[in-house]
Amino acid sequence: MKLGEPDSSGRRRPVPVDGDTYEMDFTSLIAAVSQAPDFTGFDSLIEGDKWFDVDERFSTGVDGVYSGGDDTNLGLVVDAISHGRMAALAIHEAISGEDMPRPTPMDVIRIEKMQPNYYQNQKRGVTAETPVEERLRSMAAEVANTATAEEAIEEAMRCMSCGMCFDCGTCWSYCQENAVVKPLVRGEAYKFKLNFCRGCSKCAEACPCGYIEMK
Repeated sequence: MKLGEPDSSGRRRPVPVDGDTYEMDFTSLIAAVSQAPDFTGFDSLIEGDKWFDVDERFSTGVDGVYSGGDDTNLGLVVDAISHGRMAALAIHEAISGEDMPRPTPMDVIRIEKMQPNYYQNQKRGVTAETPVEERLRSMAAEVANTATAEEAIEEAMRCMSCGMCFDCGTCWSYCQENAVVKPLVRGEAYKFKLNFCRGCSKCAEACPCGYIEMK
């Protein structure tokens, strides 16, 4: 098997390779083929042959019930995070009556639009696994152990913030025309004075996360 090209969701799926087969001997074989959520008790949220059917705010057909992630369609963990964020905004609106701004849809940021040399080289964390002997004692045993709080934070710090500004200040330092306005409060968006901009593209070229686009 080999990994094919990414699909619309960014997931690379396995593709068979002709002649690339071989035989192995086993004493024990545990088949793990695909996955699906357990919908027990939530039958009312399923419409037709679909899984949970949600609208653009991830609201189900039942008032006050929201859903996302693998309940709506098997995908990546980043999809579930995005669904949860959108549902949280919708719940806040329902409770407070306040209109919440939503992220602008954007294309997947590939490495070609980034500056990987900006980031510190940091290896992926290694997840501790349960020894094989202990796994075979129970089919319900977890293979990969849960990360500690410290390990989770350290792994999250490896995030390159693809397509999202993380206030590195690179665009501001490169702009000689003072067209980039650095926010006084950390976390607020950078602003661009287009009447000062000469279109040199230095900010977009130097942006490490691919956040800036020239049009």
